[in-house]
Amino acid sequence: MADGLKITPEKELAFRFELKKTIPTTIKITNSGKEETAFKVKTTAPKKYCVKPNTGFVRPGETQMIQVIMQAQREWPADISGCKDKFLVQTTPSKGNADFAELFAKGKADITESKLRVVYSQPAPPPSPVPEGDEGVNYGPSSMDAGVAHRGPMSDDVSVLQRDLERYRINNESLTMDLKMAIQNNNRGAAAAKGFTLMHLLLVAFLFFLLGLNAAKRLA
Repeated sequence: MADGLKITPEKELAFRFELKKTIPTTIKITNSGKEETAFKVKTTAPKKYCVKPNTGFVRPGETQMIQVIMQAQREWPADISGCKDKFLVQTTPSKGNADFAELFAKGKADITESKLRVVYSQPAPPPSPVPEGDEGVNYGPSSMDAGVAHRGPMSDDVSVLQRDLERYRINNESLTMDLKMAIQNNNRGAAAAKGFTLMHLLLVAFLFFLLGLNAAKRLA
């Protein structure tokens, strides 16, 4: 490592692994020396990680933060503790040269390399919903749980009541029809009875009329 140049972390680049989430971490390059330093970051899995910036310069007395983002993963690695991914951080004095192809040409003697191995850590488990000291307490069902537990029998009772109401409705309609028919028959019977009585009176009146005529003839 060049004098006055420090790369953090030194050996391992850690990611807190989670499914379907982008996971960031950082590499820090601190230049406490007297000359400007150029850097370049490489990885063995370029499609899996995004490095911003992957090249640049660090002036004397300054610190460069490099963000490394792991793309969202859909599956857990086969061996979460044995990741094979690696990063390589190369540094070299810039000496006023801005051509990275020349600065990091293969075989150049003043290039310093720092290798970082990727390690994964699992996210912390969620806190227990039961407070400490309450593990032995037996909590009864909540009102919502009780409602859910009785939902089945209640629905059966409602079905029975609905069937009974339908049966009563049908019986009521049948009784109503019977009552209407009885009223109609009664009205017809009453009308017939009235007709018979009136006819009878007319016959009686006619007989009395005839008797009256006979009596008048006799008197004459």
